[in-house]
Amino acid sequence: MNDRCRAGYNRLAKHYEWLEKLRFGNTLQHARVSCIPELANAHSAPHVLVLGDGDGRLLEAFIKHCPTAQITSVDISPVMIEQQRKRFAALSRSGLASKHSEHAVTWITSPIESFPLPTSTFDTVITAFFLDCFDERQLNELLPRIANALNRQARWYVVDFCEPKRGLRRWWAKFWLAIMHAFFRWQTGLGPRRIVDPSPPLHSLGFEPQLEKRFHFEMIRATVYQRQTESPNP
Repeated sequence: MNDRCRAGYNRLAKHYEWLEKLRFGNTLQHARVSCIPELANAHSAPHVLVLGDGDGRLLEAFIKHCPTAQITSVDISPVMIEQQRKRFAALSRSGLASKHSEHAVTWITSPIESFPLPTSTFDTVITAFFLDCFDERQLNELLPRIANALNRQARWYVVDFCEPKRGLRRWWAKFWLAIMHAFFRWQTGLGPRRIVDPSPPLHSLGFEPQLEKRFHFEMIRATVYQRQTESPNP
């Protein structure tokens, strides 16, 4: 991701939510937060890495469920990070975020490719509508780096678009995914032209699906992966 990508997401930041709702209604947000209760209940005070959350709606929902979490949120766009900060400030003022959580979010403005991830630090990583920003070569480089930042029993929450396996749903999904990829290439310069299924590389890194939910004619998938304890760190 480069300066053009950052500028594009800065430009889209204030419009992202209504553009999303114009096409999908509340479906994308429903998918984002669908497995958060299960994630939040896994640890009493988890260390959580959130990548590319954009305007912070997922982060806000997670904090409501787990106000004791220690969170690191990384996003390429400073405008998106500012929106996350505003959401968290409003949450704190409302009393829904505990005093313990007031200083428990670290915001990082950086492309994930150049952010120096720590080793064996996080209990959970959340990548919602994030991995589809990368092509297969980029994912093969990025996923092991993220996995290396997780502890041996970590969970990986992936929410992304996917192509149904067969039938009219598959062709309908391919049509809309092509349109969305074209839009984001135009706005941000992102290169991918198709969805890359992250399941095979995650499996090779020792992560197995524990919970999966499908939305919008199976075009959207929310999956909680659990690292197998016998698998060594990559």
